[in-house]
Amino acid sequence: MPQLVKRKDIVLYLNTTPKAINETWGLYGRKTTSSTYSYNPSTTSETYIVDDNATVTLDSYNVSVDGNMKCYFGDTLYDYINGLRYNLATGNDAVTKALLIDKYDKTGDAFKAQVFEATISIESYGGDGGETPTITFNIGLNGTPTNGTVTFVGETPTFSPNTSL
Repeated sequence: MPQLVKRKDIVLYLNTTPKAINETWGLYGRKTTSSTYSYNPSTTSETYIVDDNATVTLDSYNVSVDGNMKCYFGDTLYDYINGLRYNLATGNDAVTKALLIDKYDKTGDAFKAQVFEATISIESYGGDGGETPTITFNIGLNGTPTNGTVTFVGETPTFSPNTSL
């Protein structure tokens, strides 16, 4: 029987210590009310000389997440993102890893997951008087992901890449 997927089971973590040997995963979403992965497909449409109608081929994806969160100083993920803003991070300084987890797709204690290199671009910072400000950013997921699984100890994820070809 099909299982209804809940939004809380589509999970994103960002590595908040990209220069360290081991990842420190910060959960994205605690200060966010809406977020969508945009796949932005790139296609080519051609009409062959033997056809009346076009043939479309799917060439690639440009996956991104439009990020936004309320500003909570002392929150690991906010402090990391805000540090990128403060330092006007560019190039490799704006690159980290993103861990995408499908918590609804489980085998034993392991959830289906992917790790991408990710570029974080700050878009805006601030808000209306009397309200908690927000920071908005884009998370560009780069290249081909490493597919695998995630297990948890408490709330800390551990990623294991698929080793089968």
